[in-house]
Amino acid sequence: MKQTIILLSGILLIGLASCKSKAKTQSTTTTTTTTNSNTSSANTSTTQPTVYNQVSDQSCAVEVSFGSYASGIDGPALDKVNALIDSKKLKSTSKTVGREGERRICLPLTELKENEKKDLIEQLKKIAAAGQLVSVSIR
Repeated sequence: MKQTIILLSGILLIGLASCKSKAKTQSTTTTTTTTNSNTSSANTSTTQPTVYNQVSDQSCAVEVSFGSYASGIDGPALDKVNALIDSKKLKSTSKTVGREGERRICLPLTELKENEKKDLIEQLKKIAAAGQLVSVSIR
């Protein structure tokens, strides 16, 4: 009986330690990932969490980035961005930056007037805000 109680107590103790360790790892990983994504692309945040004030390629007026946490990118958001680009017949380039479909779409926007650019950027911001791990960077 004494051995059973000791065994069960040991298993319970290991289980509790494992849960606490996993919670610390998850919060640390999230913080590290967020920091790395902001510093690696050298973007400075704006008041909107999905909008940044610098692009990684200076030929882009706007850059839409799709990230992933081990589950692939937000496909519906990508479809919406591609549909918007196609509907306005805009020039764009897409660069894969990860193993799970992460990508950056570069939009030079040379074919649009200033007010059309602002309208397009607002539409992209709405898509990014509704999507998962989608951000818009503006030059």
